[in-house]
Amino acid sequence: MSEGQNTGVTQTKRRFGLQLKLVGALLMLSLLPLTVSALLVGNIGEVAQNFASHHVESLRPHLSRAQNAYRQVIAAKKSEFQEVARRLAASDELAQRLRERSEDGWEPLASKLLAEHPELISVAIVNGQGVEMAKAEREPSLPKERVRKLAMPQAVGVGGAQLQLVFAADLQPVLELQAIGEALEASRRVDTVKSSLPESYRLAFLLLVGGVVVVVTILALLFARRISRRIASLVAGTREVARGDLGARVALDGNDELAELATAFNTMVNDLQQERQKTLYLQRIGAWQDVARKLAHEIKNPLTPIQLVVQQAVSSYPGDDPRYQKLLASCDEIVREEVQGLRRLVDAFRDLGRLPKVEASALPVADLLSDLRANVELGPCMEIIEDDDDMVVSADRLLLRRALVNLLENGVQAGKEGMGRVVLRCARKGDLAEFSIEDEGPGVAREKREQIFDPYVTSKEMGTGLGLAIAKKVALDHRGALFLDEEPGPAGGARFVLTIPLVSSATTES
Repeated sequence: MSEGQNTGVTQTKRRFGLQLKLVGALLMLSLLPLTVSALLVGNIGEVAQNFASHHVESLRPHLSRAQNAYRQVIAAKKSEFQEVARRLAASDELAQRLRERSEDGWEPLASKLLAEHPELISVAIVNGQGVEMAKAEREPSLPKERVRKLAMPQAVGVGGAQLQLVFAADLQPVLELQAIGEALEASRRVDTVKSSLPESYRLAFLLLVGGVVVVVTILALLFARRISRRIASLVAGTREVARGDLGARVALDGNDELAELATAFNTMVNDLQQERQKTLYLQRIGAWQDVARKLAHEIKNPLTPIQLVVQQAVSSYPGDDPRYQKLLASCDEIVREEVQGLRRLVDAFRDLGRLPKVEASALPVADLLSDLRANVELGPCMEIIEDDDDMVVSADRLLLRRALVNLLENGVQAGKEGMGRVVLRCARKGDLAEFSIEDEGPGVAREKREQIFDPYVTSKEMGTGLGLAIAKKVALDHRGALFLDEEPGPAGGARFVLTIPLVSSATTES
């Protein structure tokens, strides 16, 4: 078995071990109360039952006597009300007035009866024809929640007349009697459960706790499997990065600590990828700079002697043969043009090979834009849109201006007939100043996007392919970035974005 296979098996065992440990720990925690409960629930139930039964048996005689006492009190009170009602109905004065069929003096009589008996709250006198002769009422002296109204109508004489009486009884004895009855009923239930409590309660309790153990075990297994799977994703992503694949990313859902760890991992890998790309690009540019310096030196030295020799040959010929004279003039013109082209190429090589080191300082963006507006060649074709005129970047004024000029010239040349309009937008993006250059050209083909920042890559006949390379190197040397936006500009052409740290963020990074 190979070393990689051994490592994979070891890691699989470790992941299974993590699940097993987590599930085992939760299972033991669940089984512990189940085991203890199984051992003690019987004894606890018996002790509780004996204590409850003894307590109930000691209280039951007192509850029974209290119940009988309250019943007697309630019955005595009802008897008292009935006796009062009977005596009032047998009043001679009331019977005489009814026999005389008097229609006056009933109200004072009703009020008198009400005043003589404090527990009366309503007295009404009705004659034999059912006509109410008089009625007197008052509010009970007890609180409303304690009042129970007892109506006791009494016949008066033989003529069908009635004395309708309403007494206000105290409800508290009735409530107390009900409470005592409920307590006695509860004591009888204790006796009923006493014989069946140990087995049924023990079984129900053990089933309940056992069910909890099963549920906890299943949940623990699912939880452990989810955690181990997410950790395995992080481990796999780490291994891919260790093998050099900086495009590896870990996607974990949720908002817990593992998800935050995955986000931090992705951010770290993304930063590493950007730093690697930056380092590789700077290394490649450095190699091209060495080549450019050597080429500039090797090409520049023979240019002047070549041009002088041709000029001397042309000037020394006396001009006897017109055709030969014309040939010499044509050769002189061709040599001059080619030498001029080579000199321009040498200047481009020199520009790439002699890029100075960045000497950054606090540079107001407004001053930089003023320098660009003063450019006579770019002025007629350039529009500058500034969203924030208070930005200050940490940059080398000469190098940053040169990078922006290269981008602006590239945008102008991308337009129709090499004279297109270009828009420079400047805005604050967090801790960065963003310079966006938008042109009216045809844009950049997708298959060429990766190569456009390489030296000597150009689609223009007279271009050297160094403008974008120099601009990107300047941006990277300023701890910034230069990239081609995926989306085209408003005019439909390419949109290059150059970012430079502001003074506060650049100071913090330093």
